[in-house]
Amino acid sequence: MIGEKMKKSLLYAFIVLSVTINAQVIPTVNSKGGAMVLPEGKFKMLIKNISFDKDTMYKGTNEVYNQQGLDASANITLFGLVYGVSKNMDLKVIVPYKRLSADATLPNTYAAMKFPVKIDNKGLGDIIVMGRYKLVSMKDKGYAISIGAGVKLPTGSSDEKFEKGPPSNPNMTTPMPTQLGTGSAEYKLELGFSKMLMPNMRIDAHTMYTYRPDAKHDYDFGDELSYDLGINYAVLKSLNLGIEYNGKYNTDTDSGTDPEPVNPFPFKSFSGTIGYITPQIQWLPFDKPKIHVDFGVSLLTHYNASVYQPLEKQRYIFMVGYLF
Repeated sequence: MIGEKMKKSLLYAFIVLSVTINAQVIPTVNSKGGAMVLPEGKFKMLIKNISFDKDTMYKGTNEVYNQQGLDASANITLFGLVYGVSKNMDLKVIVPYKRLSADATLPNTYAAMKFPVKIDNKGLGDIIVMGRYKLVSMKDKGYAISIGAGVKLPTGSSDEKFEKGPPSNPNMTTPMPTQLGTGSAEYKLELGFSKMLMPNMRIDAHTMYTYRPDAKHDYDFGDELSYDLGINYAVLKSLNLGIEYNGKYNTDTDSGTDPEPVNPFPFKSFSGTIGYITPQIQWLPFDKPKIHVDFGVSLLTHYNASVYQPLEKQRYIFMVGYLF
């Protein structure tokens, strides 16, 4: 009897092992592919949606009172196209469509009263063009390293107006952090790393530095250093479970000559450090990476906000990828 149970257990373990060894495990949803470069002549399309609310204010390492009653949300859809131009290099174009909305109640500088304002900006954002070159091949060394560079082009509008503005100037433009674009180019450098830990488990790491010259109205968004680390594990041939750490550091910002009421308005550009943990699930309908569907939730884990500003406690990410 015991021998029969042992045989069944061994058979079950063999079946599970066979499934996982033949599984297709690909990079996590926010790791930007780690160091992976698309093969020459291959073409991939990505659609990624990110949504979140900003209704909680922070300063330093503390959550603070939301003085202006800010209730903001964002829904951003990224359309990405990647093409393998050579054995070791690919090119990527990312086209964002943004919907940014916010309500707040601002103090009146000239009277002992407050007035409500409303923002509803939507449209094309700033397009990003990136090139990536593979320095070390996973096939040769068991791990991959790549570098890349790119530019964010000022294609998004930076002249969007309040849907409901202050009484003194109802048709004024909204603060720069709520605009669809910055009105200025930005320049990016990236470094990626990827390694298979086991036949059904991989790790991907990525860091990117973004240099931002002053934007419209001399608004200084500061420079950014982002860093992502993701582990993905294939539990079935068509199902991967992953977890990521997503962090960034942003230098100090300055509103420049951005028009009033930017000072009382609580929607500031982020500066400081912030980190999220992102558990996620990845489905490969045909047991191959030709098509994959990803869903993850980023949870705020640590922060140090340089100024009084809103942060999102959760981000919801949905992505579909198709390899031609």
